Amino acid sequence: MIATILKSSSTFSAVSYNERKVSKGTAELVEIANFGYLQKTGNLSASNLREYLMKYSSINQNIKNTQFHVAISCKEQDYTHDQLIEIAHQYLKEMGYAESGQPILIYAHHDTANNHIHIVTSRIAPNGKKVDDHNERLRSQAVLNKILNIEPKREAKSIIQQALLYSFESLGQYQAILESSGYDSFVEDDILKVKKGGTVLESIAIQEIEKAALKKSKEEASKRRKQLKAIILKYKRLSSDKNDLTTMLKKKFGIGLVFIGKKDAPYGYIIVDHKNKTAYKGSDILELKSLLNFGQQTSQSKDSNEEAVNNFIHNHLVENDRLTIGDLNQALWSKYRVNVYHDGSIRGKRHKMVGHVRKEDYEILHKNFRRQWIQSFNPTTEEEREVLCKFGHIDDIGSIDIVSERNTEKADATISHIKEIMNTAEKGQMYDDLRNAKTIIMRREAIVYAIDMGSSTIVNLRDTDIDLSPFMKHERGATARSSHIQTESRDIATQTPETNLLRPTGSDHHANREWEVGGFDNWDDIDDERRMKR
Repeated sequence: MIATILKSSSTFSAVSYNERKVSKGTAELVEIANFGYLQKTGNLSASNLREYLMKYSSINQNIKNTQFHVAISCKEQDYTHDQLIEIAHQYLKEMGYAESGQPILIYAHHDTANNHIHIVTSRIAPNGKKVDDHNERLRSQAVLNKILNIEPKREAKSIIQQALLYSFESLGQYQAILESSGYDSFVEDDILKVKKGGTVLESIAIQEIEKAALKKSKEEASKRRKQLKAIILKYKRLSSDKNDLTTMLKKKFGIGLVFIGKKDAPYGYIIVDHKNKTAYKGSDILELKSLLNFGQQTSQSKDSNEEAVNNFIHNHLVENDRLTIGDLNQALWSKYRVNVYHDGSIRGKRHKMVGHVRKEDYEILHKNFRRQWIQSFNPTTEEEREVLCKFGHIDDIGSIDIVSERNTEKADATISHIKEIMNTAEKGQMYDDLRNAKTIIMRREAIVYAIDMGSSTIVNLRDTDIDLSPFMKHERGATARSSHIQTESRDIATQTPETNLLRPTGSDHHANREWEVGGFDNWDDIDDERRMKR
């Protein structure tokens, strides 16, 4: 895992950068904290967010470039975005950016093979002083290692010894095994030096590596080569480029592809079969030219391209029936220069229409996103899971996991925000203010839950000191009003060509409306893959 501190700015250009990614569907704003009135009104445009950060930072006139922008990324999908967000909270605390009142934006990006998030905040602390940035780039990775409980030298030594247990025939293949495990290496004076993140951590004598090198039995090697070739060819058809293929093979089969030469123009490659602890010369299995021929298709006719894209989507769903649009779009763009939009359309450059996702595949994508979205709230009890599944119209309750620990910081922030709204809202405006803050109150008999859409948090209000009487006195009239408005807005939506792909359809959509308090009239606008997108 790597934390990369990016260029600073006086105008918080990182907000514009991340919001452009959001508008393209390749990122989402997953957390916002301490943006005061903007969160209350829900007016979270890029310009408003930037202006708020600049105004906040102006309390210290001595610092010109007040933007702090950092990207935290892991290899492939070793960590989920939710796990990266948890790590981000600890990282910010260790780096000095977690004092009460510090404005923070966290974006999850979906535009590379590696899961990563971007954090934007101010270098000015709430007390007006500059956050200590002495040796921050060195401290940054050290902080990350501490959070992950990583001892770099000991870990590197262990990997070096594990790699010696593989079957390999050359120093290059041994280095490929190390690289597939996340380490670079170079030879200096008959010593192989192993490094990570630019720092040499361990070394091993070349002579020791040569002693461990083994020749594979021809019969055994030939059989496995055929298996590897079949696997690579099958998943090559499902991949958009070599990065996509590399990720898929490593994740599903523990097969690493290590390319030799320039990143965009390799002259060779080595296959590392981690399952069988063996390294192979790539060309002995599949010629590099054939491996790298992914046949990008952008000049077909509209009909044939639509069919090809739909076949590509369908084959991916057959392979993994939990995929969402976000999972697919990067591969689709690389291979066909198209994306699937939230209305189910398939569009190319300049939003040129190519076609539509097949109905049966659309329904799977719809279901998968809804499941992924509800899981992001991380229920910690059976009751919370039941409430969330009713809220999200998830029939298969067992598909949502119960997590062991609650994010108390998020829960406390939600509780504080509800209290603030209840204390400051004008008469008759409380539910409007809650809606604007993207907070839903769910009630049935004695159960009262708050669902905070902005931070993906669910809170049992019975476990807090919030006065619940305003919610318990709520009359069904507001619910009836909600149903009327929902029906009206749905009728309007059917006349609009940009209907959201992930909006529920069918007669069950308005079921369980008695759970909803306060006449929330547009919760489905938030229930899509553009969570908090403006």
